This record gives sequence, structure tokens and C-alpha cells, in this order.
Amino acid sequence: MTLWEDRSVAGDLQARLTAPVKMVIWDLDDTLWDGTLSEGPVVLPPGRADLVRTLNRRGIVNAICSKNDLMPVQDELEALGIWDEFVFPRVDWTSKGPRIAQIIEDAQLRPANVLFVDDHPLNLGEAEHFAPGLQTAGPDILDTLLELSELAGKDDVELTRLAQYRILEHKVTDRRAARQAAGDGTPLRSTSTGVSSQADGDGDSANEAFLRSCAIRVTLHHDALRQADRLHELALRTNQLNFTKRRLGADEFEALLADPNIDAGYLEVRDRYGDYGICGFYALDRHERRLVDFLFSCRALNMGVEQWLYGHLGRPSLDVVGEVVSSLDGEVDWITLDDGSTAATASPPSPTERSGTILIVGGCDLSTTADFLGGEINTEFAHPGTTGAFIHAGHTETLRQSAQGLTDAQWNVVDDLPMVDRATFRSATVIEPDYDVLVLSVLTDYTQGLYRHRATGLVLPWNQFTLDATDPANRARLLQRHAREGMDADFFDRFADEFEFLGGLTPKRFQENITWLAETIPEGATLILVNGAEFPLENPKEPERHLHHATMNAALDEIVAGLPQARVCDVRTFITSADDFTDHLRHYRRQCYLQMAEEIRSAGASLDVRPEPWVHRAYTSAYRYAGRRKLDLARWRTRIRSTKS
Repeated sequence: MTLWEDRSVAGDLQARLTAPVKMVIWDLDDTLWDGTLSEGPVVLPPGRADLVRTLNRRGIVNAICSKNDLMPVQDELEALGIWDEFVFPRVDWTSKGPRIAQIIEDAQLRPANVLFVDDHPLNLGEAEHFAPGLQTAGPDILDTLLELSELAGKDDVELTRLAQYRILEHKVTDRRAARQAAGDGTPLRSTSTGVSSQADGDGDSANEAFLRSCAIRVTLHHDALRQADRLHELALRTNQLNFTKRRLGADEFEALLADPNIDAGYLEVRDRYGDYGICGFYALDRHERRLVDFLFSCRALNMGVEQWLYGHLGRPSLDVVGEVVSSLDGEVDWITLDDGSTAATASPPSPTERSGTILIVGGCDLSTTADFLGGEINTEFAHPGTTGAFIHAGHTETLRQSAQGLTDAQWNVVDDLPMVDRATFRSATVIEPDYDVLVLSVLTDYTQGLYRHRATGLVLPWNQFTLDATDPANRARLLQRHAREGMDADFFDRFADEFEFLGGLTPKRFQENITWLAETIPEGATLILVNGAEFPLENPKEPERHLHHATMNAALDEIVAGLPQARVCDVRTFITSADDFTDHLRHYRRQCYLQMAEEIRSAGASLDVRPEPWVHRAYTSAYRYAGRRKLDLARWRTRIRSTKS
């Protein structure tokens, strides 16, 4: 067994560093920063920019290998003030292994003196395959990276080594441009910088050899109605591997899945590195033999899954819309179809048949928690809208309006607003609810302000409850933040004319909403409410926000005590220091989401939390116990003080 076949062993990531590091190659999404740039805003954890700068000043240069589009990456890094800290940026949608090997060759380094950091085991394994001897690690190493002897480097406050590598980078670019202009005849491939480079003659065959070693297996399902919500979310979010780019509404999508003339299916993917879950969806018109939907998650990129499925379906007619980052040409023979595939005649669930699933509703950060939970999981997460505005999910006011339904006039208002969409008011939480466990983050209730549409009565949660978007005094700040999301000065003028600001959700109304929700979920289902942290984290944009969290948490504790079907996932028991946060009080470190998953399970979700080394489990249990003890003591002191008064 290779080390990468058992990455769960505690301490492996740091144990792999066996030689002095002269270059760190960074993945970006969920590694350098938190989040996925192609899907919405990303957050640079505190100290991460200083980490990059410190490496350069130790004579250890920083490079990039990311699956992204170059210009948004450059714009983001320039906005963060660290674009010039990197050399050899290789940003595109091709396999990372060949790109890593090319960076090392261009930098004239040995793989043993290069460290590649990525959150995806497949990418790390592929990089090791193409650059034998390369040192690799996951993002967990970053918090202690500068303490490791292999990263000691040498003092280079003048950045002379960075300047030398910058010159080398320019020479490489110029050399390749000259070869291309001379018509060298060597096959060319696109690079992140827009300049073509010579491809290795056996690059394709080498990549196929690696993919064959991955033991990729696919399970094909035809019971798409059972996963309608999850597949609809995939269809709305995926773009780079969406060959048809249709964006159907929820009702239209369910009608598509129920159409007897449509063969709809989805596939799950796994390999020796892990289980990637649902990674693709197709809808085939049986009569015309034409694919009306054909799309895949970026998790399956460069594995050959889309080519395999297209061949498996008999290469039907397909009109590709827009740009995609993969071709359907060629044959794939390194993927195995599992016998567990469901029959095409599988019947949809009856209206009264429970699906045995968990529904997770809330902010995009909960997607990390969902990754740690086993079982059948449906999600409603925050997501970017058509203008780029971030659309939040799960506010109890929108859930109540979803249940009662909107009037035509209210739908017209929704369609005219960039910060919400129709899905906001059509939540599966309350519309034909079918789940055994509902996990709801109440942080949107804690955070957002409420606005009432004067003409229709529609209540809209949006932005911070401390900032009135109808007040002209706040206009400059709002334009700076939201102008690029389709909200210009004219929009805010209309918004102020049509909406009145109600302030934040009151504790009393919050309790009423939670009581209503507990009575609305399916009979026998469990409601798990994820509360907010109360650590006094300093943030000038949100002064004293932890005190507001404490007020709302107290209201939640009080009302849940009388609701037998409701539980609280209490983050206060394990989020207890500044080190547990990234940029503000609602964004936590990755390890906190594992603890949150374990709390959700202990609160009543009959799901498996994915395995973690026993050392980590023991630490987590002790840490949680200590947190609960601190919380119990704090509550005890509060009761004593209130009794004395």
C-alpha cells in the first residue's frame, strides 16, 4: 500500500516532507483561499497572504496550479495584493499532473525540492505520478508550515530569488513563443498565460496510464426523481462541464424527470482515492435520440467520465452550447461500470414513501459539513445568482412565505431582484417536505435585515441587519459592494421607493418561526438547528456581533426546550477561540465542520460521519467535553446572578 492509498494516517502530511523546499506550488480553491472561485465569493484566511510573502522572503518561491479561468484568478489575487508574489501560474482546466511536472521543469528544480499543496487527493496522487519524488500535502499543513525545518529557507528580504525566477519565467515564455512562430511542428497545448507550449510527445498516454491506475468506477442510476433536488442544484451550479447549459426552474425540472419520453439518469463516481458522490446527469429524448441535458460536476474533470458516459449512451445527438473544458472525442476504457446500477425501469417513489434522506439548508460553508456526513443528503445552499449577487438560503421568513405561496404580483417582484430567485421562495424544507432529518443553519436569521415591499407585502431578508439599504447615507458603501452585481444607483433609488426597512428579526418573531417550522416538518422527522458562535471576535464591520448571537442563541435554547422534535447543534461547545475562525464570526476553520457533522449525528441524524484518525477523534471528544463544561458553568453563573438580583 502506498502512502496515498491511506491518507487518513495521522501525521502523514508532515512526515512526507523529507528535503528542503525551494518552491511551493499552490492549489487555490479550498487551499489558498476558502471557497470555489467559479461558484461565488472566496475568502482568504487570516495570515494566508503573510504566509505567501514570508515564503518568498525566505527564498522559497510560490507558484500556482489551479483548475480555474486565469483572468478571475488574477483579478482576485490582485485585489488581495499578492498576485506579484507568484511565478509560473498555470491556471486552466486540464489535468494537474502534467502541469506540475512542467512547472518543475521550467523552474529547473528537482521534484524533491518542490512542495505541492492541494485539498484533493486525486490531484496530489496525479502530481506524484507525473513528478516522482514530489513532496505533497493537504491544506492542514498550512497552519504550521513556517515551523517546519524543510521550510526554513534563507533570508532573502530583497527578493533576489523571486526576481531570478521571474526572469526564468520570461525566458520560458519567450522561448515557446519563438518556437510557435517558427512553426516548429511540435504539437502545442494552451497554457494559462495564453502562450502555447510544447506538449510532451507521450503526455496523453502517460495520463491514461495514471487514470488506469486509479481504478475509476461508475454507478449509473435511472431513479432520478429520488434525487430531483440534488440534481437540479447540480444543473444550476455547474458550468464548465455543462454541455447544454439549460437552467430549468424546479417545477420544470421535475416535469422533465417525470416525462415518459425522457430517459433521465445520473451517475456516481469513485476511485482508489475516494468517493466523489453524484457527479453527472443526463436527459435523453427517446424519440429523437437527442441529449437535452448533459452535465457533470468539476469533481469529475479529467477523469474521462463524460466521454465514457457519452459512449455508453451510444453517442446520441448533442448540440453543445457555449464553451466547455472537455471534448467528447475518443474512447475511454479505464472506467468500470458497477453492477449496482439501477434498472431503467425503476419506479419513482410514491407520494407517501419517505426517502430516508437528510436535508441541509443554509450557508455555503455547510457544504463542507455535508461532505463529512454519509447517507443520502439533499441540500439547499447559498449560491450566486445570474448577476453574480450572492443568494442566501434558509431564512425562516422566506420559509414561511414558501409554505403559504406567493401571489403573481410578489413573483414579479422576486423576478426583478438580483439578490433572490424563485428557488428562495420554493424551499423543499416546507414544499412537499420528504426527509427524516432537517439541518437548518439559523445564521441568516441572526444576520440579515428585513425589507417589506410596500405594494405586495413581500418580506425580503437581505444584507446586514445593521445597515439600512434604503438610507441614502449608506449608498456609497452599498454601491462599492454591489455595483458589479447589477445594483447601481438607479436600482437603489427604486429599492428605497418600493421597500421599507424593518430591521433585524426580533427574538420573539424568531421563536414564533422556529415553533411554526417544527410543526411543519414531516411527522417523525427531526429538526436540527445550527446556532451561532459567541466568541468575541474583533471585526469593525460587525461590532459586538457576538452579543447579538448570544441573544438569539438564548431565544433558540428557550424555544427548543419545549419542542420534542427539535435539537440544537451547539457550535459554542467547540468553537471557542479566534483560531477557529477564518474572516468573521460565521466562517469557521475546516476542522470545525467535522466537529459540526459529529454534533449533527449526536443530535439525532442517523448518518455516518466519514472516518477520521482515532487520535483526532479522541482530541475532538475531549475538546467538545471541555467546551460543554465551560458552557454549563457559564449558564450556571448566569442563573446564580439572576437569582441574586
